[in-house]
Amino acid sequence: MALNARTVLIVKKLPGLTVLLISLIFLATNFTHHSWTRTNPGKRGVIKHDVNMYYAYLTAGIIEKDLTLEFMSEPGFDNQFRYWNTRAENGNRIIITSMGLAFMYAPFFFMAHLVAHLSGLPTDGYGSIYQFFLVFGGLVYVILALLILRRLLIRIFDPVTTSITLVLVAIGTNLYYYSTYEAAMPHVYNFFLVTLFTRQVIRWYRHPGWKNALLIGGLLGLISLIRPTNILVFFILFLWDVKSLDEFRQRIIFFLQRYYLVLLMLAAFLLVWTPQMLYWKMITGQFLYFSYGVAGASFYFASPQIFGSLFSFIKGWYVYTPVMLFATIGILLLHKRYKTSFLPVLVLFLTMVYVQSSWWSWWFGGGFGLRAYIDIYAVMAFPLAALVEKVVGLRTTWKRVAGYAVMIFLVYLSWHQTYQYHKGMIHYCGMTKESYMLNFLKYKSAPGYWSAVRMPDHQLARQGIYYYYDTTTNDEFREMQEAHALEKIITQLKSDNRMNRQVARYAEREGLGLEEAYEQIATRIYNMKTD
Repeated sequence: MALNARTVLIVKKLPGLTVLLISLIFLATNFTHHSWTRTNPGKRGVIKHDVNMYYAYLTAGIIEKDLTLEFMSEPGFDNQFRYWNTRAENGNRIIITSMGLAFMYAPFFFMAHLVAHLSGLPTDGYGSIYQFFLVFGGLVYVILALLILRRLLIRIFDPVTTSITLVLVAIGTNLYYYSTYEAAMPHVYNFFLVTLFTRQVIRWYRHPGWKNALLIGGLLGLISLIRPTNILVFFILFLWDVKSLDEFRQRIIFFLQRYYLVLLMLAAFLLVWTPQMLYWKMITGQFLYFSYGVAGASFYFASPQIFGSLFSFIKGWYVYTPVMLFATIGILLLHKRYKTSFLPVLVLFLTMVYVQSSWWSWWFGGGFGLRAYIDIYAVMAFPLAALVEKVVGLRTTWKRVAGYAVMIFLVYLSWHQTYQYHKGMIHYCGMTKESYMLNFLKYKSAPGYWSAVRMPDHQLARQGIYYYYDTTTNDEFREMQEAHALEKIITQLKSDNRMNRQVARYAEREGLGLEEAYEQIATRIYNMKTD
């Protein structure tokens, strides 16, 4: 009996021990990789690429005291790749991204700033001490998220199922990479916020008071201020525990009867967004402004690249994060196992896939896997746990062992692909089936890998046209007369039905004749191939 009691106690503590183990793995990875080290002005640890824009609100506002970025024009200013020189239509410099992530960075930025002051280090906001605190901040947020997720799951599933699910989400997906190697990117922060938001929604329906209303509104505001498309998590709030059409009607009545709480939610939401709207007003003269438009970015809702977003070797979610394919299958199990979450999870999943795959760069630039989906991993943990529970409960031994083997392999595959991406064996945006298979499960890049990579034309992609270039040297068009080369390119384009549809949509949007559109695109391709 004593042994059984001890075993029961260990099982009960298993989810907490699992979070501790995951935290230690993340911590060890951070100190092994030490991505906060600033090696030179052009290579600054985690403050690079998109993070430069998210972080610029802090350094420009706190250190330079000038959110207009006009200090960039001052004689002797050395940018060192810190600020992106993007201008709005009126000519003013503008930070393209919204400032939500700067709010999340802020506590750790000020810690770093204080340490830098006290220790006599440079206080420019970009030294290694600032990098370290950003990485440390990402670690804090992901641990908090996992602790909250543990409590959400353990209310529904047994400790073993909960523990396995936590491992699959944290180590078996690209959340691991974006909690360690690139911890300053927005995904781990929104993973935390969406997890917290889900918890508050559950509490809201138990105790619909003014405090929960303010917190939910503020969280939704902050989630969308980091990544505006994540406003879709509203479905978690509106559809939680809706299981029928009659309950859907009752939900509408529920909110109408509590209109004063809805107004509090809206007020908290707008309060979070107020600094952003004031910034846009200062820079552009408009309170609401699509800042990504200055870079030629847009959505193409009429032609979402759903297959590419989910299954392509370029960046397919299910290819580089196959655990989430199993989570998607698990949505079907929620209808019986945890019906409370079935409709909101299903609707959020479908709308998120549609919206993300409609973005001009549906592969979301450089990155490991389809990183935009990381933000909803806490929500996808419910269907994943439902599937894991089925595996754990299998009565046939060989089936249960096979299920465990698959889960272990998925964790290993995610870790291995993380290693490959870090070593350059998985390209950030140019993978093909051939290049993927050449390096599959290998630790050294295979001969011919680079020649199998194909790079997208980002300029054409901004027009909703997806064309890819070989990385091998091709002198074919250099030896042709331009007119003949253009004719051949147009013939190649017209032989591809997918390309024909994209060009037709482009011609319609731009008010061009079809042949004129083909000529413009062919000219772009010719110039790229002969440059």
